[in-house]
Amino acid sequence: MEKGPKPEVSIVIVSYNSLPHLRACIESIPGGAGSLPYEVIIVDNASSDGTPDMVRKEAPSVKLIANTENLGFAKGCNIGIKAARGRYILLLNPDTVVGSNALERTYEYLEANPDLAAAGCKLLRPDGSLDPSCKRELPSPWDAFCRMVGLSNLFPNSRIFARYDAAYLDVDKRQRLPLIDGCYMMMRSEALEDIGLFDERFFIYGEDVDWCRRAHSGGWFIGYDPTGTVVHMKGETTRHYTFRMLYHFHRSMTLYYWKHSRRWDPVQLIVYPGIALRLVALVVWNLFRRERRVSG
Repeated sequence: MEKGPKPEVSIVIVSYNSLPHLRACIESIPGGAGSLPYEVIIVDNASSDGTPDMVRKEAPSVKLIANTENLGFAKGCNIGIKAARGRYILLLNPDTVVGSNALERTYEYLEANPDLAAAGCKLLRPDGSLDPSCKRELPSPWDAFCRMVGLSNLFPNSRIFARYDAAYLDVDKRQRLPLIDGCYMMMRSEALEDIGLFDERFFIYGEDVDWCRRAHSGGWFIGYDPTGTVVHMKGETTRHYTFRMLYHFHRSMTLYYWKHSRRWDPVQLIVYPGIALRLVALVVWNLFRRERRVSG
């Protein structure tokens, strides 16, 4: 039985070889929480960089769950959620720095809107520019095609060609929208009980998209509140595993479309070969760039 007052928010961080970023993330949480009672749960997926030792030594109040193997992001999140005691569960990437009172503002937004299953905030990149993944549409094969061939860049404000990043959505307006980024997602515990946990077939990538889609199907809404900000060092925790991450990204894309498309839809005859060709093209391109760096 857990001792102490029950927290309002349980912050779940799944880590894998991200020690420097995780340290900065943990240090930013008190300023982001303000007066909000919270707990921090770190689920470490068998990091080899000393992450568990750092957490035990520098953050003894954090609940650490140290896995003996890399179970993936979705399963790591589920492990943390099951250990959480808060009314809300905040999924937080280790490569984030939480802005002043950001958690408190998201919490207040959810408290005022009981029809929201989850809410996110404005995400910024380290240079201060917007990370467009903080407010998106649910992706379709057409949206992915427009992004791959560059139509979304040619027509960035088009609701036909640029739905993937949805630049036409007002980034400074509180609103209900289809999709937020799982790097900062505060979820209502009642919604989790109703919708279910993350689909663990998504090893990494896509699990947040799948969950948001299931939330909408269950009659819930997803919220976006830009009054709180978080800096996201996007890709910093996965950039050293390029080929593995490329594989998992495209595998998750395939799983998502298979799970949510109509069976025997003729569009699938284009979607799955297209995903495979994109993966091959990116692997070849990365190999070419690596060879150029070595030879240069």
